[in-house]
Amino acid sequence: MAKEAKCLMLRTVARLLIFIFFVAILSGCWDFKDINKRYLPVVMGVDKKDNETYRIILQVPTVKGETLFLEGESSSISKAVDIIRTKAEKSVDLIHLRLFLISRKTAEKGIKEIMDYAVRVNDISIKGMVAIVTGDFEKTLHHQIKPTPEVSSYDYFSEEAGWTPNVSINRIWEAYRSAHSYTEDFAIPLLTAGTTTLFDFKGSAIMRRDRMVGSLSPDETLMNNIFQERYTEGTIEIAKDTSLIIKKASVRNRTEWISSGPKLRSIVKLDVSITESKRDKPNEEIAKDIKNLLEKRAAAISKKLRLLKADVLGNGQLFRPRMSEQQMREWKDKWYPEMQHDITFEINIRDNINFKEKVK
Repeated sequence: MAKEAKCLMLRTVARLLIFIFFVAILSGCWDFKDINKRYLPVVMGVDKKDNETYRIILQVPTVKGETLFLEGESSSISKAVDIIRTKAEKSVDLIHLRLFLISRKTAEKGIKEIMDYAVRVNDISIKGMVAIVTGDFEKTLHHQIKPTPEVSSYDYFSEEAGWTPNVSINRIWEAYRSAHSYTEDFAIPLLTAGTTTLFDFKGSAIMRRDRMVGSLSPDETLMNNIFQERYTEGTIEIAKDTSLIIKKASVRNRTEWISSGPKLRSIVKLDVSITESKRDKPNEEIAKDIKNLLEKRAAAISKKLRLLKADVLGNGQLFRPRMSEQQMREWKDKWYPEMQHDITFEINIRDNINFKEKVK
C-alpha cells in the first residue's frame, strides 16, 4: 500500500508539473500590447521656454506614411511625457525613439538635464542620435515633405541611408559621456527646416561640456570627422576646379609636455581619388594644393576650438597618461587653450578610375 501511495503521489506531481509547463507556454506574453493600440514615436523635440518649462514634441509615423505629432509641456521632461500619455488615446512607448532634436536656445543654456533623462529612462535607446535645431523650432519639428512621406528624420543621420561626412554624428551615450568629461567635448549636427528636403544642414554646433558655444561649417565638420575617423566617401573641392573623394584616412598623433605646456603633432594620411578636374593638372600639383588647403583649414579649426576652450577633437584624451588628476580637471580652462598643435597632411592620389576617357 505504501508503494502504491508513493507511485500515486509521483504521478500527481508529474501531472502538476506538466500542467504548469503548458500553462506557461500557452500564456505567452501576458503583458503584450497590440501594435494598433500603441504610439511609437521615433523623434523627440525638446525646447526649454523662458519660464523654464520644457515643451516636448513627439513625431509618430503612421501606416499611411504621414506623421502624427503629440505635444506636452511641463517643468520636467518626464512630466511633459506623462501629460502626452494622459491625452493620447493609445499607449505611448519610447522604445523606438531614435532622434532627439533640441532647440538652439535650449542648447545654449545646457543639455545636461536632457541627456540625463535620456540615459536614465529605461525604454530609450542610448544609441539614438542628437541634433540641434537653429531657426524656427516649431516649423522644423512639424516640417513634412509631401512627395516622399516614407523618408524619416532619422535617415539623415544613418550611415546606411542619407548621412554624409559633412554632417557630424553624436549619439546619446556619446553626448552624455562628453558632457561629464574633463578632457573631451563634442560636436552636434546643426540643422534647420529644408525647402525640398526635410532638413538643411548648417554644420555642427560646438559643445563645451553641455553648452553650445559656437559652430563649425560643413567643410569644418568634414575635417572634424576625419580626425574622428568618420570620413567615409567625403568630398573635398579645390578652387572650384577639382574635386576629390577620400578613400582612406589615418591619423597619427605624437604628444609632448614641454616647459610651456602640452604640445601635439598630428600627421594625417589621406588616400584620395579625383572625381572631377576641369584643368589638366599633374597629380603632384593637385596633391600639393590639397595639402596646403587642408593644413590651413585644420590649423584654423584647431585655433578656433582652443579659443572657445572646447576640445571637440578630443586632444585631451591623448594627454591623459601624462596628466595628474588636477591637470585633467584644469585641462579645458588652463592647458588646452595653451596647447601647441602642429598638423601635417600627407596626400596619396590613387589611380583615377572615375574618368570615362580612361576606361577602355
